[in-house]
Amino acid sequence: MTTLTILVSLIVGSALATSGATLQSVLRNPLAEPYILGIVGGASFGVALMFVLGWHAASPVVVPLAAFAGACLSLVLVCLVSFLAARRSGTNGLAGGTVIVAGFVAGSFTCSLQMLTLAYATPEQSAAAYKWVWGDLHQASPQAVPWAAAAALVAFVLIYAQNRKLNAFVLGEDVARALGVNVRRTQLIVLLATSIATAASVALAGAVGFLGLIVPHVVRQLFGANHRLYLPLSALGGALFLVAADAVAQLFPGHLPIGVVCALTGAPFFLYLLTRPSK
Repeated sequence: MTTLTILVSLIVGSALATSGATLQSVLRNPLAEPYILGIVGGASFGVALMFVLGWHAASPVVVPLAAFAGACLSLVLVCLVSFLAARRSGTNGLAGGTVIVAGFVAGSFTCSLQMLTLAYATPEQSAAAYKWVWGDLHQASPQAVPWAAAAALVAFVLIYAQNRKLNAFVLGEDVARALGVNVRRTQLIVLLATSIATAASVALAGAVGFLGLIVPHVVRQLFGANHRLYLPLSALGGALFLVAADAVAQLFPGHLPIGVVCALTGAPFFLYLLTRPSK
């Protein structure tokens, strides 16, 4: 692994793990993470579109901005579907279960847009864009690293500033309101911050799924859910996890895409969380 690859692994791993930890807390659902909620898919669509249009080389900030726009598109779809479902059922619009379903809808929609975009691409454009579909730590642009690192740092600062409020969310939205937390404002801030962090990771390494599901859950089981420690430990755990995952990927002939390694690990973990007995 080169120094650049290690640096990209640290940025992407910490950004996705922090995003996953935040989403699981604010939605009170252990299955919430950027990939499952469709945010990664939206960001990947934005990046693929830039490659097909040939705009990716215009400036180092084009791909990160496109990824952020795509992530926001997915986020808007998730919120819209959630609130429409809530209006019909009379439940909370950002209830964890509702948002998970909405995330699958948004992820499927943005994936369809991505496939439609790539259908009109040249073979060279498709080959370059598919790197983001499967995830790749080794072809990140050195010019994009400072921008992505700055975006990930800003996102972490925004999220960490809400650590006490996120502690209140663990007890439920009603308790958080009773403790003086502005629930909607806090949700908006952390959802925007997770979109920024996810966009930064996709701009560097493409679609890396399930990392934001595995690492926060393990950290929470080992060290608890006090966000003053939970968030930085999740960021550290995500960074180390991705470095280890890339080391495993290099053991396979042709260097297995990092997204595939994470999916092979995360999919069984997702099924475990989905089927384990409730406590």
